[in-house]
Amino acid sequence: MNKGDQIPETPAATRKIKKILVPVDYSECSDFACRYAIKIACKVGAEIKLLHTYYSPAFDLIELAGAVQTQSHLKEEVMINLEQSEKETAAKYIRELQEHINECGFPGTKIGYEIMPGVPEDEIIRCSESYEPDLVVMGTHGKGTGVGKIMGSVTAAVIKRIAYPIMSIPEKYTFVGEKNVKNVLYVTEFDESDFLSLKKLMNITEQLDLDIHCVHITEDPGEWDKVKMEGLMEYFRKSYGKSQVQYSFVSPKNLLEDLDQLIRDLNINILSLTSYHRNLFERLFKPDITKKLFYHTNIPLLVFHS
Repeated sequence: MNKGDQIPETPAATRKIKKILVPVDYSECSDFACRYAIKIACKVGAEIKLLHTYYSPAFDLIELAGAVQTQSHLKEEVMINLEQSEKETAAKYIRELQEHINECGFPGTKIGYEIMPGVPEDEIIRCSESYEPDLVVMGTHGKGTGVGKIMGSVTAAVIKRIAYPIMSIPEKYTFVGEKNVKNVLYVTEFDESDFLSLKKLMNITEQLDLDIHCVHITEDPGEWDKVKMEGLMEYFRKSYGKSQVQYSFVSPKNLLEDLDQLIRDLNINILSLTSYHRNLFERLFKPDITKKLFYHTNIPLLVFHS
């Protein structure tokens, strides 16, 4: 936000969270992501779509086969058998999740699924573009390092490419219960795109009854930093009637340690920021905060895109 910038007009009516996409690989971590998504869906009345991407060995088998006819038959047989196996696994997983939903007292929550052979991150992007979710929820670590395991590094890759808000659930995250999830820490760079991200963030926090605390990363907050932060607070007050929003500054020298301390002091349950598409010059002088936090945080990371 530069000097002289105008505070944007009051945003339109809240867009309800209606669709949540959850990529899964059936690992314990993706199971945590599913259960987190279920808690959100149950609270706001959204539907959930699971996506499982798997690797098909049929293309490799072509090189091992003999005659063309044999190749084609073998490939078709392998693909049919694998697809059937994947469908059975997915159906079993859905049944287990539905039992969990029933136990939570929300039997009407709708869960659908899609299984697809291919490159995980490509299929996740493709599915999100056709499904148009209001939120994507993924784990940050999966079981093993094979091609078919979509968590971990694939989650990081998806964060860079996806156009929708994405919440990553870390492997070591311990769910504190939805009634205890109350506070979000948003990392602001005082960029124009902050306002769009904050609009999306407010959309989510209002539906989940969360409070926001803003933090800016700077070596030594000067008077202009404080003026810009106060301008951001004024935006909250005028646009959303949020007078209780608080703010802090942390130094980049001890960024991770200071953020950890702030998270503990404020009882933060979700860390949120905007992922920027930077040019080479900006990447050299502005480290990728998203990447740092993705591999460090032990609480859910909610990422928006500029």
